[in-house]
Amino acid sequence: MSSPFQKSFSDKSPLKIDPKKKKEYQDSIQKLHKPAYDKYVKQSKEGFYIDDTDGAGPKTFVKPRKPEDIKSLKDYAYTMEIAKGGSVTKDGVPASKLARMYK
Repeated sequence: MSSPFQKSFSDKSPLKIDPKKKKEYQDSIQKLHKPAYDKYVKQSKEGFYIDDTDGAGPKTFVKPRKPEDIKSLKDYAYTMEIAKGGSVTKDGVPASKLARMYK
């Protein structure tokens, strides 16, 4: 349950998210990140090798993840948008801020 302060603050908040715009944004970033997500899921299920020695040593095998530890497409896309930080913008708004607004 929210406190009286939280209710008062949310009632006065100028940030009103349009549900249609939120869904469009989420669909858009999920479509954008779908190819990378498919690779992430495949590697997460099968495991994969990484070379963290710049070719100077043996490759390291990363074990498969448990199914419950694999992110959903929505969470994966959200994480990728946050990782962009302020370097990518849409209409002057950083991708990371948009992702937080429309999550």
